[in-house]
Amino acid sequence: MAHILVLGAGYGGLRAARDLAKSTPAGTQIDLIDKNEKHVEKTALHTIAAGTNRADAVSFDVRSVLPSNVNFIKATVSKLDLDNKTVEFSDHEDITYDYIVVSLGFRSEDFGLEGASENALILQDLETAQNIYKTINQNIANYKKSNDPADLNIIVCGAGFTGVEILGELVDTVKILKAKYEVPEIKVTCLEMATRILPMFDENLATYAVDYLDKNGIKLLTGAKIKKIEPKSVVYMDGDTEKSVEGSTIIWTVGVSGSDVIKDSGIDARRNRVMTTEFLNLEAHPEAYFIGDDSAIIPKGEERPYPTTGQLATAEGSGAAFNIAAALNGKDLKPFVYHSMGTVASLGQNHGIAEITDKNLKFKGPFASLLKHLSADRGIMEIAGIKTAIKKGTI
Repeated sequence: MAHILVLGAGYGGLRAARDLAKSTPAGTQIDLIDKNEKHVEKTALHTIAAGTNRADAVSFDVRSVLPSNVNFIKATVSKLDLDNKTVEFSDHEDITYDYIVVSLGFRSEDFGLEGASENALILQDLETAQNIYKTINQNIANYKKSNDPADLNIIVCGAGFTGVEILGELVDTVKILKAKYEVPEIKVTCLEMATRILPMFDENLATYAVDYLDKNGIKLLTGAKIKKIEPKSVVYMDGDTEKSVEGSTIIWTVGVSGSDVIKDSGIDARRNRVMTTEFLNLEAHPEAYFIGDDSAIIPKGEERPYPTTGQLATAEGSGAAFNIAAALNGKDLKPFVYHSMGTVASLGQNHGIAEITDKNLKFKGPFASLLKHLSADRGIMEIAGIKTAIKKGTI
């Protein structure tokens, strides 16, 4: 019988594995492989980085949500050999396959900026998120010894989706830490190269987010092109003028790319995102499917690929599973078409902005925050089942 490998137990990988378990012929071997035994809700990492959530609230054991006909293997992927249908690992023997779903997730991208990797804190996984909150605490606690104003300054580089959501969480965090450590005002500054943040939202909603952050003491510098990051300082260009802002805690949220396994395997890609066919597989290797942060599929009539989100990865996981099952059952493959439910960004625990695409509905404030929580719960249900959603749900 066929042997299917699913690499990565993120949103797309988990959905693919669970769907394959239900749709493939009896006796099909399905292996889900990840270097971690726990699934972490990457869309909630900003809450861990700001200390407004617990690690166990945004993670669960992968094995606990897998059907009995899916085998979990804890291993670290190092290279893909598509020609020989083989996956190499750094801590496991090679495994061959008949079909493969590659969903290895993202890595933080520093674009080679001087000092970024040495002096800024990246947000990539649970460990780096916890390290950010730990560093914030250490620097603020250190102020009483150092009297260095930089210890009370937090800098967020990038006001994309993740950056804005971290800023929203920090609104509450800095108030709590100010009282905890009995220090003067803690300042939060964000630098963003674009002149408008959150372009994926209606302009009125984006303006609401900016105003909310401003009213709560967040300093947002747009049109700021970061030049380099020094210890306790970010140097940027404001037009033709070089400026800098000081802070002991520097958080990097500027961009991400797909897994480095793509590059290390010599697979043609841009920023480790592989261009796929409309079926989510490769033309030269139709048995190989790439989804989530590791893929790029351009909708018909568009020039740019879908933006990578947990919602998209889940849908692609389902689409890839459908097509593999179709191939095994001698049926036609189905082109992937993505129907976005909408976009929601949190601004702390009780505020947010939301846009429901199909119905052209827009929300802001506490109700949008409720939609964010409902969206997170729905996401868990789609990849782990209703029991896990009830247990781990935020509502």
